[in-house]
Amino acid sequence: MRPEPGSSSGNERVDEGRADRVSPLPDFCGAETLLRVLMLAVLLALAITLLRPGTGDWLGTLALYALFIFWVALTSLLILCLLQRLLRRGPLTLQIVLPPLVPIVNTALVQHAAESVQLADPELRLPVLGIAVILSLVAMHYLYLQTAWERETGAVARAREQAMRARLRPHFLYNSMNTIAGLCRTDPARAEEVTLDLADLFRAAFNGADHHSLREELELVEGYLRVEQTRLGDRFRIEREWPEDPSLEQEMPSLVLLPLVENAIQHGIAPARGRGHLGIRIHRGRDTLSVEIRNSLPEVAAPAGTGTASDAVRLRLRHAFGDRASLHAQRDGDEFVVRLQIPRTLPDRPDSERGRGRGKH
Repeated sequence: MRPEPGSSSGNERVDEGRADRVSPLPDFCGAETLLRVLMLAVLLALAITLLRPGTGDWLGTLALYALFIFWVALTSLLILCLLQRLLRRGPLTLQIVLPPLVPIVNTALVQHAAESVQLADPELRLPVLGIAVILSLVAMHYLYLQTAWERETGAVARAREQAMRARLRPHFLYNSMNTIAGLCRTDPARAEEVTLDLADLFRAAFNGADHHSLREELELVEGYLRVEQTRLGDRFRIEREWPEDPSLEQEMPSLVLLPLVENAIQHGIAPARGRGHLGIRIHRGRDTLSVEIRNSLPEVAAPAGTGTASDAVRLRLRHAFGDRASLHAQRDGDEFVVRLQIPRTLPDRPDSERGRGRGKH
């Protein structure tokens, strides 16, 4: 069905979204851009004050320069914020040329207004405009580079996430299918449960969701552990300890704990000749949630992993939480321990509403 004149079609919306994605413009309306511009303005005002000779009233001069620079910076940012959507739809040349011109023209207008009320020296008009040109180009170049770096980091994180989703190990799939085939003859009910767990695992791995709750991540891990428990039998002992409270509703990137648990089984439990154990413990701190994954090590050292899963998890945590999240992995005696911390975003309930933690299995 052809759209009516004046209506927006699906292709136009796709083209608009595509233009937004490839645009080099930073988010002029964002708080991070505002903070960066204010920091540059403060540094510029301080530098001009220190370099200007014969400054008697140092604080008064700094306040005057800061007022001038802040006015130019904030009004320019406001204008660019209002024009941002229009700029993103325009050609690339306009997106590169126009943003630096806004603070330059704005500086000329503010300088003229200051001269009219005798707050600025007309002899400094050309030096002020020259400085405005240089700093505008430098500042915009910095904002463009910062935006490009953030987008590249996000693209790398998404690519690694997709690789993580696609790399369910073939031997795990083959072993699980063999386990199901064997259970079909001896325990059909258990075979059905393992099949459903495997289906849930693949559904979560390929549904494309970027985030979900910690509870949903733990349910995914539980399904994976049930499949491995059936496959490894008595060789595999699992210990779980986490509180049943609102902290489990904490939002986090999907598929963060699963690759760490998968690594623990592949490198610690599966190669062992005897029994092995895996422990998952979650501790609720005041501002953070701590997750500890501890697994036994085989008698004979297994081939060292490449660290791809841990690096991918670190990158996803950094992309989601910045420096507020961390992941540390190290050997602790005859065990290997991975500790993960993420910031808390949910308030506590009263103690009377909290459930008891899970015991050990």
